[in-house]
Amino acid sequence: MSDKIGLFLAMLREEIEESLDGVRYLADSYERKFKNGEITNYVYSENEAFLAQETAGLRRFLAFIASISPDVKTPEDIVILIGDVIKKKMKDYEDPEAVYRIVNKKLEKTLRYLEIQQDL
Repeated sequence: MSDKIGLFLAMLREEIEESLDGVRYLADSYERKFKNGEITNYVYSENEAFLAQETAGLRRFLAFIASISPDVKTPEDIVILIGDVIKKKMKDYEDPEAVYRIVNKKLEKTLRYLEIQQDL
């Protein structure tokens, strides 16, 4: 695996882990609001269930990143591979579309960063 691919995957993992932190923060926020009576049990339960699905989807994506074959040649190849796989997995696991959107944004951000670094 090239250094560029290794860097890309490491950066992507970090971005997804940061998204997981954001989901945890949101879950904590909903719990506080529920305990303070700002939201109903129904709203809290629905939000909690959605965030649990989102977390599971992001964790599965992290596991997939770790399994990417070392014969992938470019970050662009990884983006194509991930795009195809994430759409299929999202349907298989019934992950919320938010997972797909988060992953796409993180892929684009990481790819842009590498392109900027290459231009320097």
